[in-house]
Amino acid sequence: MTLHTSTNKGKRILIILKDGRKIIDKFKDKKSGYVITEEYGKIPTNQIKAMTICKQGGREPL
Repeated sequence: MTLHTSTNKGKRILIILKDGRKIIDKFKDKKSGYVITEEYGKIPTNQIKAMTICKQGGREPL
């Protein structure tokens, strides 16, 4: 299944990594093989299990 890794810039997103970690950050860009976020920087797409727009109000991971 194809992983969709693009959304509007500035949207708060939830990224679930293959090792189980969850990251909530703002989306900046998607470049060849990487999702770029505001705080965490470059995240390789081969380490991402799922990415979705985050509707949670706070900054704390789930």
